[in-house]
Amino acid sequence: MTPATKGKPMKKTYVAAIAILAAIVIVLAAAVALLQYQPSSSGSGKLAVMGTDPAVASSGVSAATIAYSSVYAHQAGSDMASGWTQVSGSGTMNLMASQGTAQTLATSQVNAATYDAFKFNVDSCNVVYQGQTYAATVASTTLTAQSQSKVQVNASSSSAAVVDLRTFIENTATTSSPQFVFSATAVATSVPPQTEASLSLQIGATADLSGQAWWSTFMSQTSTNLNVVATLSSGSMTLNLQNSGSANAEVQEIIITPVSATAYISGSLPASLSGSAVFTVSGSSSVQQSSSFQASALLNGGATVASGSSSTLTYTGNIATGQSVVATGIVAGQQYIITCIGANTYSSTTVVAS
Repeated sequence: MTPATKGKPMKKTYVAAIAILAAIVIVLAAAVALLQYQPSSSGSGKLAVMGTDPAVASSGVSAATIAYSSVYAHQAGSDMASGWTQVSGSGTMNLMASQGTAQTLATSQVNAATYDAFKFNVDSCNVVYQGQTYAATVASTTLTAQSQSKVQVNASSSSAAVVDLRTFIENTATTSSPQFVFSATAVATSVPPQTEASLSLQIGATADLSGQAWWSTFMSQTSTNLNVVATLSSGSMTLNLQNSGSANAEVQEIIITPVSATAYISGSLPASLSGSAVFTVSGSSSVQQSSSFQASALLNGGATVASGSSSTLTYTGNIATGQSVVATGIVAGQQYIITCIGANTYSSTTVVAS
């Protein structure tokens, strides 16, 4: 056998060994990458989701409670159709708690990551009105809150977010046979670590945030301050709106109620809509009178009044008050309460019809 003939088997063996080694390296690299991708207990932290909601409710409503479930946090960088992580918790939430009182809705271990939105289901709503309990129709079955500041969950530590509900509870029928509708939107923010460390975050626990500077700033930045100047007659309505708040105002519903038809209290809606005229407002600022309250209007569109700006809404045509009783027109010389509501907006004024 010549030297050349002897070398060929050795060369083939060497090449095969190199190929096998390369395959092993690829497999090991893939395994390492997979292990790095898989979450581990060392890559998780505790997240608590809190809720607060001093609701705007019809006059005469003394208490309101929702049953909630399916709390989720959204991982930043994912589209809103994906990236949701469940946070364990379900129960009831008091909607009439004092301003700044937050209740822990859910808490569990989640992947260490940045979260930018939260959502949960509203399964039911009970309202206490004039001493009796009524089941409200839930127009907002799923509430999703974008967070004004992202929530960072680090490994082996805890973080918290608070969801502020902007809720309306309206009696769409009469004072003697009420029918309530629950509608809401929500916005969220992160809880600073120094505040989170001092809170009891067991599900159902409550905390007072009203004295916290960061909470006051959040409320200021996400709130509107809508001033309404109105003129009203049997055939027209003009509303001049001035928003001096820090957030844009969305005006979606307008309610005209005779002062004599309601035990109206500042900070609440009319006791019922039975003697009212109800209008919906589109995104193009078109105002249309409705034959009944449309909860869907509070979940979509509306006329925007930018922060620091003004806008005018007008309606021309016969205005009939009365939803469940015989309709009547606007009477010159009578006082009416005009209420503007929307996703984050509540304002009212009293006007004498001309």
